[in-house]
Amino acid sequence: MKRLLIFILLLPIFVYSFFATSWVGSYMMIEEDWEEHRVFTSELSTEPQEILEIDKYTFAFKHEPIMSIICILSFFMLIGILTSFLMKKLRFYKTS
Repeated sequence: MKRLLIFILLLPIFVYSFFATSWVGSYMMIEEDWEEHRVFTSELSTEPQEILEIDKYTFAFKHEPIMSIICILSFFMLIGILTSFLMKKLRFYKTS
């Protein structure tokens, strides 16, 4: 029951921080020097629309590190809670 409550509380935190991080990352496309901020996008890309999402995330991490860290931590905590729940269910079905 405690894990379910934590999961329910973490879900809106993750959603909010994900959208906030995506919002900040989308400003990379507006920057005039967007070519200097790319890390994973190919050097052959000529349009800002070709920027990979991970480059937008690294851009957001440079400008809003706290929200990006909250997004990553809440994501991994949600995955951990889901994994432990599934492992508990699998053990229950194996012993039955």
